[in-house]
Amino acid sequence: MENKETKAPVTMRLYSPLVGGFYDSEDYYTSMDGYALSGYDWTIRKALEEELLEEGRPGLAVYLDEGPLKEKVLSMHPAVEIWNYSLWGVLEAECREELSPEETEELKREWYGQMADGWGEGFVQQDIECEEGCRLCVDFGAAARNRIQTEQELKGIGRAEQGQSTGQGFPRMDMV
Repeated sequence: MENKETKAPVTMRLYSPLVGGFYDSEDYYTSMDGYALSGYDWTIRKALEEELLEEGRPGLAVYLDEGPLKEKVLSMHPAVEIWNYSLWGVLEAECREELSPEETEELKREWYGQMADGWGEGFVQQDIECEEGCRLCVDFGAAARNRIQTEQELKGIGRAEQGQSTGQGFPRMDMV
């Protein structure tokens, strides 16, 4: 019988669109989509790192309900990543083993809850200082639950061999 404790953890990433707002030094507001936010990725990463120092190693996994998912998920940490020229909200979940499709859907529901009503509700209310006198607000919770995708769903990983995607965010181009 295989010992699950000795297996290397598996990292799963869930992606969701980000939106935000920029306040200039005169307090004028400009809404921003993921493309516009991509220029602030390092600033947002730094703010996330500072925020998550308070959460500890398990991060948001401490808020999971008791059950099979909580037993499999070791940690859950919000992050950001630029994909296809746009900044995406990412949940990096470290798991004891691969999640089943049902568990993946449950993790998506949990992540949506954290983005909309839990952690994300507090994060959007914290201004991120980005330039002298300017600030940024980032809303992880603006995405509808059905817009949360696994890395494979977003990037087409696994379909590259079939010629449907290069895995680089661009459609495959065949010479004619």
